[in-house]
Amino acid sequence: MAPSKLTTVDFNTFTNIVNGEPRSAKNKYNGIDPTTKEKLWDVPVASKEDVEDAVKAAHEAYRKWSKKSWEERQEALDRFKDIYASYMDELTELLMKEVGKPKRLGELEIKSGLAFTDWHMKLSQPEPEQYEDDEKTVTTRFLPLGVVVAICPWNYPVTLSLGKILPAVLTGNAIIVKPSPFTPYSTLKVVEIAQQVFPPGLVQALDGDDKLGPALVTHPDIHKVSFTGESASNSPVLFTPNKPLQLGGNDPCIILPDVDIAKTAPQVALGAFLNSGQICVATKRIYIHKDIYRPFVDALISFTEQLKVGTPKGENVMLGPIQNEMQYDKVKTFFEDSKKNGYKFVAGMDNLEEGKGYFIKPAIIDNPPNDSKIVTEEPFGPIVPCQPWEDEAEVIARANDTRAGLAASVFGKDLERCERIANQIESGSVFINSFAKPGPMAIFGGMKESGIGGEWGKLGMLAYMIPQAIHRYK
Repeated sequence: MAPSKLTTVDFNTFTNIVNGEPRSAKNKYNGIDPTTKEKLWDVPVASKEDVEDAVKAAHEAYRKWSKKSWEERQEALDRFKDIYASYMDELTELLMKEVGKPKRLGELEIKSGLAFTDWHMKLSQPEPEQYEDDEKTVTTRFLPLGVVVAICPWNYPVTLSLGKILPAVLTGNAIIVKPSPFTPYSTLKVVEIAQQVFPPGLVQALDGDDKLGPALVTHPDIHKVSFTGESASNSPVLFTPNKPLQLGGNDPCIILPDVDIAKTAPQVALGAFLNSGQICVATKRIYIHKDIYRPFVDALISFTEQLKVGTPKGENVMLGPIQNEMQYDKVKTFFEDSKKNGYKFVAGMDNLEEGKGYFIKPAIIDNPPNDSKIVTEEPFGPIVPCQPWEDEAEVIARANDTRAGLAASVFGKDLERCERIANQIESGSVFINSFAKPGPMAIFGGMKESGIGGEWGKLGMLAYMIPQAIHRYK
């Protein structure tokens, strides 16, 4: 149960937030409920004027906010946390509507916002670095960047927007948040709630069409763009220098022969299928040692078939729909390609139901070729391949044989061997004896095409700051 309301927010009207005020627009569009394919509320399409007004307001807010002490900023985060917590039920309902998340997973996402806020309230201000010799003293200190733009994805709209807002504000910046056009509602309300605490212009939100992202990214008065989303060669974001990115992954999971199958298989299945596979760090490839390959696959099948797919309020529902039609169609191509090539489905072959909602039951492909689409590409949906392995060096090479490098996992009782393998995996995060669970306590980023830079943790916080060296000669 959420705490008593400290303010009043209308959850049936959605606007952009510019300079502390709600702002509608001449042009509007509608999100879609993925469980019914029905239209949701109107949302505004930001104009060029909205962009210019927001950037101007952000600069004015930044100049004042950056002069606040670290402690004052953390006190503001504490106040925000209380107000945010009072709207947990309403925000959960929005996630159920716009993302199609089962209620329990929606609640977990909203609670993650509290965990992120708690973490940032405990972070200490980065200490200046000192150097001294007979001639001079040099002090390197860390300053806020200025105005930040956050381009947010549709799969975890609250977690991943707060994961940008909180460090930006704590380190003295102003931020303009661009929600995903697929899931704008909860992000817009989080920013609206933030107006009760932060000064006008400090935390703003602009929702819009395909023109909005490039307008923000290329604006000369934006000092940082934090982008989380899918890599696309034609994306204007990717052609802009000095813009930190966090993109997708093709995340491997390596199963050693000594695992407890009954304990490990459910974790591996959840790592692949949680949120219907719509997680950038979801397991995309499962490599199982040949000595336990068949019993482990059987255990995966048994657990996967128990994962109930359905609407957010359905009893014991664990997996919701694919969030949008574009992604649904993309995921279907992996099923179609696997069937066309005669790959063996051991779970979920005949589960694509046309009609109401973008629902897909989880599927497992048994030992497809290394060069198959399901192995080499990221489906971002509930379908995963399993392959056997025997030689350690070979499976590491196969795990690394991808342009992506976001996350990976290794399961085994021999922890020394797990560490040895983990140290050779080319991924930004490696999880031992767990599926991928990124959190605010450690930097979250990737290698290769899975990102430039990173966020979260103490190191990620520094990405919202710029070092300045003061040289004092004696």
